[in-house]
Amino acid sequence: MSRSGREDAFAEGSLVAQLLRIAVPLTLSSSVRYGVDLSNAYWVGKLGVVSLSIVTALGTFMSLSKMFGGLTSAGTSAVVGRMMGEGRTREAVRVAQKVTAVTLALGLLVALLALAVSPLALDALRFEGAARIDATRYLWVLVGGLPASFGMMSMNGVLVGLGRPRASMVASTAALVVGFAVTPVMLRVLETGVWGSGLAQVLGDTTGYLVGLYALTSHARSEGGSLPWRKRFQKLRELWPVVRIGGPLTADAVIHGTVWFGLVAFLARYGSEYVAAQGAEERLTQILNLPTEGIAPAAATLVGFMLGRGRRSDALKVVWLALSMVAAVALVGATLLRLTPAPVVAWLCNDPGFVNVGVEMLAIAAFGLVFLGARDVMEASFGGIGNTVPPVVIGLLVALSRFPLAWLIAVKLGRGGLGVAWAVNGSLVVQTVLLVTWFLARWRRLEARPIEHIPQSIAPPAMPAGDHAA
Repeated sequence: MSRSGREDAFAEGSLVAQLLRIAVPLTLSSSVRYGVDLSNAYWVGKLGVVSLSIVTALGTFMSLSKMFGGLTSAGTSAVVGRMMGEGRTREAVRVAQKVTAVTLALGLLVALLALAVSPLALDALRFEGAARIDATRYLWVLVGGLPASFGMMSMNGVLVGLGRPRASMVASTAALVVGFAVTPVMLRVLETGVWGSGLAQVLGDTTGYLVGLYALTSHARSEGGSLPWRKRFQKLRELWPVVRIGGPLTADAVIHGTVWFGLVAFLARYGSEYVAAQGAEERLTQILNLPTEGIAPAAATLVGFMLGRGRRSDALKVVWLALSMVAAVALVGATLLRLTPAPVVAWLCNDPGFVNVGVEMLAIAAFGLVFLGARDVMEASFGGIGNTVPPVVIGLLVALSRFPLAWLIAVKLGRGGLGVAWAVNGSLVVQTVLLVTWFLARWRRLEARPIEHIPQSIAPPAMPAGDHAA
Protein backbone atom coordinates (compact mmCIF):
# COMPACT_ATOMS: atom_id res chain seq x y z
CA MET A 1 0.00 0.00 0.00
CA SER A 2 1.08 3.58 -0.58
CA ARG A 3 1.23 6.15 2.16
CA SER A 4 -2.24 7.33 1.17
CA GLY A 5 -3.58 3.84 1.84
CA ARG A 6 -4.26 3.16 -1.84
CA GLU A 7 -3.02 -0.04 -3.45
CA ASP A 8 0.47 0.41 -4.96
CA ALA A 9 2.18 -2.66 -6.40
CA PHE A 10 5.34 -0.62 -7.06
CA ALA A 11 5.95 0.19 -3.40
CA GLU A 12 9.49 -0.38 -2.14
CA GLY A 13 10.62 -3.88 -1.23
CA SER A 14 12.69 -6.73 -2.62
CA LEU A 15 12.30 -7.73 -6.25
CA VAL A 16 10.69 -10.98 -5.12
CA ALA A 17 8.17 -9.06 -3.02
CA GLN A 18 7.35 -6.67 -5.87
CA LEU A 19 6.99 -9.52 -8.34
CA LEU A 20 4.72 -11.48 -6.02
CA ARG A 21 2.73 -8.38 -5.14
CA ILE A 22 1.58 -8.25 -8.77
CA ALA A 23 1.67 -11.97 -9.61
CA VAL A 24 -0.31 -13.39 -6.69
CA PRO A 25 -3.57 -11.46 -7.28
CA LEU A 26 -3.38 -12.22 -11.01
CA THR A 27 -2.77 -15.90 -10.32
CA LEU A 28 -5.70 -16.02 -7.94
CA SER A 29 -8.01 -14.42 -10.48
CA SER A 30 -6.76 -16.83 -13.14
CA SER A 31 -7.36 -19.75 -10.81
CA VAL A 32 -10.99 -18.73 -10.54
CA ARG A 33 -11.21 -18.33 -14.32
CA TYR A 34 -9.75 -21.73 -15.11
CA GLY A 35 -11.70 -23.28 -12.27
CA VAL A 36 -14.89 -22.01 -13.87
CA ASP A 37 -13.65 -23.22 -17.26
CA LEU A 38 -13.02 -26.66 -15.81
CA SER A 39 -16.44 -26.60 -14.15
CA ASN A 40 -17.95 -25.68 -17.50
CA ALA A 41 -16.20 -28.67 -19.11
CA TYR A 42 -17.49 -30.88 -16.31
CA TRP A 43 -21.13 -29.86 -16.81
CA VAL A 44 -20.88 -30.02 -20.60
CA GLY A 45 -19.20 -33.42 -20.29
CA LYS A 46 -22.36 -34.70 -18.62
CA LEU A 47 -24.14 -34.01 -21.91
CA GLY A 48 -21.81 -36.44 -23.70
CA VAL A 49 -18.55 -36.58 -25.57
CA VAL A 50 -20.06 -34.88 -28.66
CA SER A 51 -21.06 -31.82 -26.61
CA LEU A 52 -17.61 -31.72 -25.05
CA SER A 53 -16.04 -31.86 -28.51
CA ILE A 54 -18.23 -28.91 -29.59
CA VAL A 55 -16.93 -26.77 -26.73
CA THR A 56 -13.34 -27.82 -27.45
CA ALA A 57 -13.41 -27.39 -31.22
CA LEU A 58 -15.24 -24.07 -31.21
CA GLY A 59 -13.07 -22.98 -28.33
CA THR A 60 -10.17 -22.89 -30.79
CA PHE A 61 -12.19 -20.70 -33.17
CA MET A 62 -13.13 -18.34 -30.33
CA SER A 63 -9.54 -18.26 -29.08
CA LEU A 64 -8.47 -17.20 -32.57
CA SER A 65 -11.14 -14.47 -32.59
CA LYS A 66 -10.12 -13.23 -29.14
CA MET A 67 -6.49 -12.98 -30.17
CA PHE A 68 -7.34 -9.86 -32.17
CA GLY A 69 -8.04 -8.28 -28.79
CA GLY A 70 -4.29 -8.27 -28.24
CA LEU A 71 -4.17 -4.99 -30.17
CA THR A 72 -5.67 -3.28 -27.13
CA SER A 73 -4.50 -5.60 -24.36
CA ALA A 74 -1.16 -7.29 -25.09
CA GLY A 75 0.88 -4.13 -24.59
CA THR A 76 -1.21 -2.32 -22.01
CA SER A 77 0.38 -3.47 -18.76
CA ALA A 78 3.93 -2.90 -20.08
CA VAL A 79 3.17 0.56 -21.55
CA VAL A 80 1.12 1.81 -18.62
CA GLY A 81 3.65 0.36 -16.18
CA ARG A 82 6.50 2.11 -18.00
CA MET A 83 4.64 5.42 -17.85
CA MET A 84 4.09 4.94 -14.14
CA GLY A 85 7.80 4.21 -13.70
CA GLU A 86 8.65 7.43 -15.53
CA GLY A 87 6.35 9.39 -13.21
CA ARG A 88 3.79 10.13 -15.94
CA THR A 89 0.73 9.08 -13.94
CA ARG A 90 -1.81 11.30 -15.69
CA GLU A 91 -0.77 10.02 -19.12
CA ALA A 92 -0.97 6.44 -17.89
CA VAL A 93 -4.49 6.94 -16.55
CA ARG A 94 -5.59 8.67 -19.75
CA VAL A 95 -4.27 5.85 -21.94
CA ALA A 96 -5.95 3.32 -19.65
CA GLN A 97 -9.35 4.96 -20.04
CA LYS A 98 -9.05 5.24 -23.81
CA VAL A 99 -7.85 1.72 -24.47
CA THR A 100 -10.62 0.13 -22.36
CA ALA A 101 -13.21 2.03 -24.41
CA VAL A 102 -11.76 1.51 -27.89
CA THR A 103 -11.45 -2.23 -27.25
CA LEU A 104 -15.28 -2.52 -27.19
CA ALA A 105 -15.48 -1.19 -30.74
CA LEU A 106 -12.71 -3.54 -31.79
CA GLY A 107 -14.60 -6.46 -30.25
CA LEU A 108 -17.75 -5.56 -32.18
CA LEU A 109 -15.82 -5.41 -35.46
CA VAL A 110 -14.20 -8.81 -34.86
CA ALA A 111 -17.60 -10.25 -33.89
CA LEU A 112 -19.07 -9.24 -37.26
CA LEU A 113 -16.13 -10.81 -39.09
CA ALA A 114 -16.41 -13.99 -37.01
CA LEU A 115 -20.11 -14.32 -37.83
CA ALA A 116 -19.33 -13.99 -41.53
CA VAL A 117 -16.84 -16.89 -41.52
CA SER A 118 -18.62 -19.09 -38.95
CA PRO A 119 -20.20 -21.43 -41.56
CA LEU A 120 -16.75 -22.17 -42.96
CA ALA A 121 -15.45 -22.92 -39.46
CA LEU A 122 -18.30 -25.35 -38.80
CA ASP A 123 -17.60 -27.10 -42.11
CA ALA A 124 -13.89 -27.40 -41.32
CA LEU A 125 -14.65 -28.98 -37.95
CA ARG A 126 -16.94 -31.56 -39.58
CA PHE A 127 -20.11 -30.77 -37.61
CA GLU A 128 -23.21 -32.31 -39.15
CA GLY A 129 -26.85 -32.94 -38.28
CA ALA A 130 -27.94 -32.25 -34.69
CA ALA A 131 -24.34 -31.56 -33.62
CA ARG A 132 -24.10 -28.75 -36.16
CA ILE A 133 -27.29 -27.13 -34.86
CA ASP A 134 -25.96 -27.20 -31.29
CA ALA A 135 -22.55 -25.95 -32.43
CA THR A 136 -24.08 -23.07 -34.39
CA ARG A 137 -26.12 -21.84 -31.43
CA TYR A 138 -23.13 -22.10 -29.10
CA LEU A 139 -20.91 -20.21 -31.54
CA TRP A 140 -23.37 -17.38 -32.13
CA VAL A 141 -23.77 -16.76 -28.41
CA LEU A 142 -20.01 -16.58 -27.84
CA VAL A 143 -19.42 -14.36 -30.86
CA GLY A 144 -22.05 -11.93 -29.58
CA GLY A 145 -20.07 -11.64 -26.35
CA LEU A 146 -16.75 -10.71 -27.98
CA PRO A 147 -16.94 -6.97 -27.08
CA ALA A 148 -17.27 -7.86 -23.40
CA SER A 149 -14.47 -10.40 -23.70
CA PHE A 150 -12.16 -7.84 -25.32
CA GLY A 151 -13.12 -5.38 -22.60
CA MET A 152 -12.10 -7.80 -19.85
CA MET A 153 -8.74 -8.51 -21.49
CA SER A 154 -7.92 -4.83 -21.80
CA MET A 155 -9.24 -3.96 -18.34
CA ASN A 156 -7.00 -6.52 -16.65
CA GLY A 157 -3.97 -5.13 -18.47
CA VAL A 158 -4.53 -1.50 -17.55
CA LEU A 159 -5.33 -2.18 -13.90
CA VAL A 160 -2.13 -4.20 -13.54
CA GLY A 161 -0.12 -1.50 -15.31
CA LEU A 162 -1.51 1.14 -12.94
CA GLY A 163 -0.31 -0.90 -9.98
CA ARG A 164 -3.81 -2.12 -9.09
CA PRO A 165 -3.58 -5.92 -9.46
CA ARG A 166 -6.08 -6.53 -6.67
CA ALA A 167 -8.65 -4.46 -8.53
CA SER A 168 -8.00 -6.65 -11.56
CA MET A 169 -8.48 -9.72 -9.39
CA VAL A 170 -11.81 -8.42 -8.05
CA ALA A 171 -13.07 -7.76 -11.60
CA SER A 172 -11.99 -11.21 -12.81
CA THR A 173 -13.47 -12.90 -9.77
CA ALA A 174 -16.80 -11.14 -10.28
CA ALA A 175 -16.86 -12.34 -13.89
CA LEU A 176 -16.07 -15.87 -12.97
CA VAL A 177 -18.44 -16.16 -10.04
CA VAL A 178 -21.26 -15.22 -12.39
CA GLY A 179 -20.08 -17.78 -14.96
CA PHE A 180 -19.66 -20.45 -12.30
CA ALA A 181 -23.16 -19.90 -10.93
CA VAL A 182 -25.01 -19.55 -14.22
CA THR A 183 -23.51 -22.55 -16.08
CA PRO A 184 -25.18 -25.36 -14.05
CA VAL A 185 -28.44 -23.41 -13.97
CA MET A 186 -28.48 -23.17 -17.75
CA LEU A 187 -27.40 -26.76 -18.41
CA ARG A 188 -29.06 -28.73 -15.61
CA VAL A 189 -32.04 -26.65 -14.50
CA LEU A 190 -33.15 -24.92 -17.70
CA GLU A 191 -31.71 -27.70 -19.92
CA THR A 192 -30.73 -25.25 -22.64
CA GLY A 193 -28.10 -27.48 -24.20
CA VAL A 194 -24.51 -26.52 -24.82
CA TRP A 195 -25.30 -22.91 -25.86
CA GLY A 196 -26.27 -22.16 -22.24
CA SER A 197 -22.65 -22.53 -21.15
CA GLY A 198 -21.72 -19.92 -23.75
CA LEU A 199 -24.30 -17.49 -22.38
CA ALA A 200 -22.87 -17.98 -18.88
CA GLN A 201 -19.43 -16.93 -20.16
CA VAL A 202 -20.82 -13.81 -21.84
CA LEU A 203 -22.71 -12.73 -18.72
CA GLY A 204 -19.56 -13.26 -16.67
CA ASP A 205 -17.36 -11.16 -18.98
CA THR A 206 -19.91 -8.35 -19.00
CA THR A 207 -20.06 -8.31 -15.20
CA GLY A 208 -16.27 -8.32 -14.87
CA TYR A 209 -15.83 -5.46 -17.31
CA LEU A 210 -18.32 -3.29 -15.45
CA VAL A 211 -16.66 -4.01 -12.09
CA GLY A 212 -13.23 -3.20 -13.55
CA LEU A 213 -14.59 -0.03 -15.16
CA TYR A 214 -15.81 1.15 -11.77
CA ALA A 215 -12.34 0.61 -10.27
CA LEU A 216 -10.63 2.38 -13.18
CA THR A 217 -13.01 5.35 -13.03
CA SER A 218 -12.47 5.71 -9.29
CA HIS A 219 -8.71 5.63 -9.80
CA ALA A 220 -8.91 8.22 -12.59
CA ARG A 221 -10.97 10.59 -10.47
CA SER A 222 -8.45 10.34 -7.64
CA GLU A 223 -5.81 11.48 -10.14
CA GLY A 224 -7.99 14.39 -11.30
CA GLY A 225 -8.56 13.16 -14.83
CA SER A 226 -11.70 11.11 -15.55
CA LEU A 227 -12.40 11.34 -19.30
CA PRO A 228 -15.93 11.73 -20.71
CA TRP A 229 -16.78 8.76 -22.93
CA ARG A 230 -16.83 10.78 -26.15
CA LYS A 231 -13.25 11.94 -25.50
CA ARG A 232 -12.10 8.37 -25.05
CA PHE A 233 -12.56 7.90 -28.80
CA GLN A 234 -10.69 11.10 -29.74
CA LYS A 235 -6.95 11.64 -30.33
CA LEU A 236 -6.36 7.92 -30.61
CA ARG A 237 -2.73 8.56 -31.50
CA GLU A 238 -2.18 8.33 -27.74
CA LEU A 239 -2.72 4.58 -28.04
CA TRP A 240 0.17 4.13 -30.47
CA PRO A 241 2.60 2.86 -27.76
CA VAL A 242 0.06 0.16 -26.87
CA VAL A 243 -0.53 -0.82 -30.51
CA ARG A 244 3.21 -0.78 -31.27
CA ILE A 245 3.72 -3.55 -28.72
CA GLY A 246 0.35 -5.25 -29.09
CA GLY A 247 0.37 -5.30 -32.91
CA PRO A 248 3.28 -7.73 -33.41
CA LEU A 249 2.14 -9.87 -30.48
CA THR A 250 -1.36 -9.98 -31.94
CA ALA A 251 -0.03 -10.99 -35.35
CA ASP A 252 1.95 -13.76 -33.68
CA ALA A 253 -1.08 -14.89 -31.66
CA VAL A 254 -3.37 -14.87 -34.70
CA ILE A 255 -0.93 -16.98 -36.69
CA HIS A 256 -0.66 -19.42 -33.79
CA GLY A 257 -4.43 -19.45 -33.41
CA THR A 258 -4.97 -20.09 -37.11
CA VAL A 259 -2.52 -22.98 -37.09
CA TRP A 260 -4.10 -24.35 -33.92
CA PHE A 261 -7.56 -24.21 -35.48
CA GLY A 262 -6.16 -26.08 -38.48
CA LEU A 263 -4.64 -28.69 -36.19
CA VAL A 264 -7.96 -29.27 -34.41
CA ALA A 265 -9.73 -29.52 -37.77
CA PHE A 266 -7.11 -32.11 -38.77
CA LEU A 267 -7.65 -33.87 -35.45
CA ALA A 268 -11.41 -34.06 -36.07
CA ARG A 269 -10.84 -36.69 -38.77
CA TYR A 270 -9.80 -39.14 -36.02
CA GLY A 271 -13.09 -38.77 -34.12
CA SER A 272 -14.78 -36.66 -31.45
CA GLU A 273 -12.86 -38.51 -28.71
CA TYR A 274 -9.58 -36.98 -29.90
CA VAL A 275 -11.03 -33.48 -30.14
CA ALA A 276 -12.61 -33.74 -26.68
CA ALA A 277 -9.41 -35.22 -25.20
CA GLN A 278 -7.39 -32.37 -26.66
CA GLY A 279 -9.70 -29.91 -24.92
CA ALA A 280 -9.37 -31.76 -21.62
CA GLU A 281 -5.57 -31.75 -21.92
CA GLU A 282 -5.58 -28.03 -22.66
CA ARG A 283 -7.72 -27.20 -19.62
CA LEU A 284 -5.67 -29.35 -17.26
CA THR A 285 -2.32 -27.94 -18.41
CA GLN A 286 -3.72 -24.42 -18.06
CA ILE A 287 -4.63 -25.14 -14.45
CA LEU A 288 -1.24 -26.69 -13.69
CA ASN A 289 0.42 -23.68 -15.33
CA LEU A 290 -1.72 -21.23 -13.34
CA PRO A 291 1.08 -19.35 -11.52
CA THR A 292 2.50 -18.34 -14.89
CA GLU A 293 -0.73 -16.46 -15.57
CA GLY A 294 0.35 -14.08 -12.82
CA ILE A 295 4.13 -14.30 -13.08
CA ALA A 296 4.41 -13.54 -16.82
CA PRO A 297 2.41 -10.26 -16.86
CA ALA A 298 4.01 -9.30 -13.54
CA ALA A 299 7.43 -9.75 -15.14
CA ALA A 300 6.42 -7.62 -18.16
CA THR A 301 5.08 -4.86 -15.92
CA LEU A 302 8.08 -4.84 -13.58
CA VAL A 303 10.62 -4.99 -16.41
CA GLY A 304 8.97 -1.95 -17.99
CA PHE A 305 8.78 -0.17 -14.63
CA MET A 306 12.43 -0.86 -13.78
CA LEU A 307 13.62 0.31 -17.18
CA GLY A 308 11.51 3.44 -16.75
CA ARG A 309 13.35 4.08 -13.48
CA GLY A 310 16.73 3.41 -15.10
CA ARG A 311 17.29 0.22 -13.06
CA ARG A 312 18.53 -1.99 -15.88
CA SER A 313 20.18 -4.67 -13.73
CA ASP A 314 17.04 -5.08 -11.62
CA ALA A 315 14.97 -5.50 -14.79
CA LEU A 316 17.12 -8.46 -15.83
CA LYS A 317 16.92 -9.94 -12.33
CA VAL A 318 13.13 -9.84 -12.61
CA VAL A 319 13.31 -12.03 -15.73
CA TRP A 320 15.54 -14.61 -14.01
CA LEU A 321 13.32 -14.65 -10.92
CA ALA A 322 10.24 -15.21 -13.03
CA LEU A 323 11.89 -18.05 -14.96
CA SER A 324 12.95 -19.72 -11.71
CA MET A 325 9.44 -19.54 -10.32
CA VAL A 326 7.71 -21.00 -13.38
CA ALA A 327 10.32 -23.77 -13.66
CA ALA A 328 9.56 -24.96 -10.14
CA VAL A 329 5.83 -24.89 -10.83
CA ALA A 330 6.24 -26.76 -14.12
CA LEU A 331 8.16 -29.64 -12.58
CA VAL A 332 5.40 -30.20 -10.02
CA GLY A 333 2.71 -30.06 -12.71
CA ALA A 334 4.53 -32.45 -15.03
CA THR A 335 4.89 -34.96 -12.20
CA LEU A 336 1.15 -34.83 -11.49
CA LEU A 337 0.29 -35.38 -15.15
CA ARG A 338 2.43 -38.49 -15.23
CA LEU A 339 1.11 -39.98 -11.99
CA THR A 340 -2.65 -39.32 -11.96
CA PRO A 341 -4.05 -38.88 -15.49
CA ALA A 342 -6.81 -41.51 -15.70
CA PRO A 343 -9.02 -40.47 -12.73
CA VAL A 344 -8.91 -36.83 -13.78
CA VAL A 345 -9.87 -37.56 -17.38
CA ALA A 346 -12.68 -39.89 -16.31
CA TRP A 347 -14.02 -37.20 -13.95
CA LEU A 348 -14.66 -34.95 -16.96
CA CYS A 349 -16.31 -37.66 -19.06
CA ASN A 350 -16.33 -41.42 -18.45
CA ASP A 351 -16.64 -42.44 -22.10
CA PRO A 352 -14.04 -45.28 -22.46
CA GLY A 353 -12.68 -44.06 -25.79
CA PHE A 354 -12.28 -40.55 -24.44
CA VAL A 355 -10.48 -41.77 -21.30
CA ASN A 356 -8.00 -43.91 -23.23
CA VAL A 357 -7.06 -41.12 -25.62
CA GLY A 358 -6.97 -38.54 -22.83
CA VAL A 359 -4.46 -40.53 -20.77
CA GLU A 360 -2.09 -40.77 -23.74
CA MET A 361 -2.38 -37.05 -24.47
CA LEU A 362 -1.64 -36.07 -20.87
CA ALA A 363 1.53 -38.16 -20.91
CA ILE A 364 2.75 -36.15 -23.91
CA ALA A 365 1.60 -32.85 -22.37
CA ALA A 366 3.70 -33.50 -19.25
CA PHE A 367 6.78 -33.16 -21.44
CA GLY A 368 5.71 -29.81 -22.92
CA LEU A 369 4.47 -28.37 -19.63
CA VAL A 370 8.06 -28.09 -18.38
CA PHE A 371 8.70 -25.42 -21.05
CA LEU A 372 5.28 -23.75 -21.31
CA GLY A 373 5.70 -21.28 -18.45
CA ALA A 374 9.20 -20.26 -19.55
CA ARG A 375 7.90 -19.45 -23.03
CA ASP A 376 5.16 -17.22 -21.60
CA VAL A 377 7.61 -15.38 -19.32
CA MET A 378 10.05 -14.72 -22.17
CA GLU A 379 7.36 -13.43 -24.51
CA ALA A 380 6.10 -11.14 -21.76
CA SER A 381 9.64 -9.94 -21.01
CA PHE A 382 10.16 -8.93 -24.63
CA GLY A 383 6.99 -6.86 -24.29
CA GLY A 384 8.41 -5.31 -21.13
CA ILE A 385 11.47 -4.00 -23.00
CA GLY A 386 9.24 -2.76 -25.84
CA ASN A 387 10.60 -5.12 -28.51
CA THR A 388 8.10 -7.75 -29.61
CA VAL A 389 9.62 -8.56 -32.99
CA PRO A 390 11.79 -11.51 -31.79
CA PRO A 391 8.90 -13.49 -30.23
CA VAL A 392 6.85 -12.83 -33.36
CA VAL A 393 9.58 -14.12 -35.67
CA ILE A 394 10.22 -17.18 -33.51
CA GLY A 395 6.52 -17.79 -33.01
CA LEU A 396 5.87 -17.58 -36.74
CA LEU A 397 8.56 -20.15 -37.52
CA VAL A 398 7.30 -22.49 -34.81
CA ALA A 399 3.64 -22.12 -35.78
CA LEU A 400 4.29 -22.80 -39.46
CA SER A 401 6.29 -25.90 -38.59
CA ARG A 402 3.55 -27.48 -36.49
CA PHE A 403 1.12 -28.52 -39.18
CA PRO A 404 3.62 -30.35 -41.42
CA LEU A 405 5.20 -31.84 -38.30
CA ALA A 406 1.81 -33.07 -37.06
CA TRP A 407 1.03 -34.57 -40.48
CA LEU A 408 4.42 -36.30 -40.56
CA ILE A 409 4.00 -37.85 -37.10
CA ALA A 410 0.31 -38.69 -37.51
CA VAL A 411 0.33 -40.06 -41.05
CA LYS A 412 3.85 -41.10 -41.98
CA LEU A 413 4.88 -42.36 -38.55
CA GLY A 414 1.45 -43.83 -37.85
CA ARG A 415 0.74 -42.07 -34.54
CA GLY A 416 -2.73 -40.97 -35.63
CA GLY A 417 -4.41 -38.20 -33.63
CA LEU A 418 -1.56 -38.17 -31.10
CA GLY A 419 0.65 -36.64 -33.80
CA VAL A 420 -0.88 -33.24 -33.04
CA ALA A 421 0.08 -33.46 -29.36
CA TRP A 422 3.64 -34.51 -30.21
CA ALA A 423 4.05 -31.71 -32.76
CA VAL A 424 2.78 -29.01 -30.40
CA ASN A 425 4.78 -30.05 -27.36
CA GLY A 426 7.97 -30.82 -29.26
CA SER A 427 7.99 -27.45 -31.05
CA LEU A 428 7.30 -25.73 -27.72
CA VAL A 429 10.70 -26.84 -26.45
CA VAL A 430 12.47 -25.35 -29.47
CA GLN A 431 10.49 -22.11 -29.17
CA THR A 432 11.45 -21.61 -25.52
CA VAL A 433 15.15 -22.21 -26.10
CA LEU A 434 15.20 -19.74 -29.00
CA LEU A 435 13.37 -17.07 -26.98
CA VAL A 436 15.81 -17.25 -24.07
CA THR A 437 18.83 -17.16 -26.39
CA TRP A 438 17.57 -14.19 -28.40
CA PHE A 439 16.55 -12.24 -25.30
CA LEU A 440 19.99 -12.53 -23.70
CA ALA A 441 21.69 -11.53 -26.94
CA ARG A 442 19.32 -8.56 -27.34
CA TRP A 443 19.77 -7.48 -23.73
CA ARG A 444 23.48 -6.74 -24.20
CA ARG A 445 22.63 -4.09 -26.81
CA LEU A 446 19.46 -2.79 -25.15
CA GLU A 447 19.01 0.96 -24.86
CA ALA A 448 16.00 1.80 -22.71
CA ARG A 449 14.36 4.90 -24.19
CA PRO A 450 11.47 6.71 -22.55
CA ILE A 451 8.06 6.17 -24.15
CA GLU A 452 7.15 9.13 -26.35
CA HIS A 453 5.30 11.89 -24.51
CA ILE A 454 1.83 12.50 -25.86
CA PRO A 455 -0.30 15.66 -25.74
CA GLN A 456 -2.97 15.91 -23.10
CA SER A 457 -6.59 15.20 -24.02
CA ILE A 458 -7.87 17.13 -21.02
CA ALA A 459 -6.49 20.19 -19.37
CA PRO A 460 -4.65 19.77 -16.05
CA PRO A 461 -6.51 20.97 -12.96
CA ALA A 462 -6.22 24.69 -12.35
CA MET A 463 -3.57 25.77 -9.85
CA PRO A 464 -4.59 27.82 -6.80
CA ALA A 465 -3.93 31.51 -7.31
CA GLY A 466 -1.21 31.59 -4.67
CA ASP A 467 0.79 28.92 -6.50
CA HIS A 468 1.29 30.94 -9.72
CA ALA A 469 4.71 32.43 -10.29
CA ALA A 470 4.92 36.14 -9.63
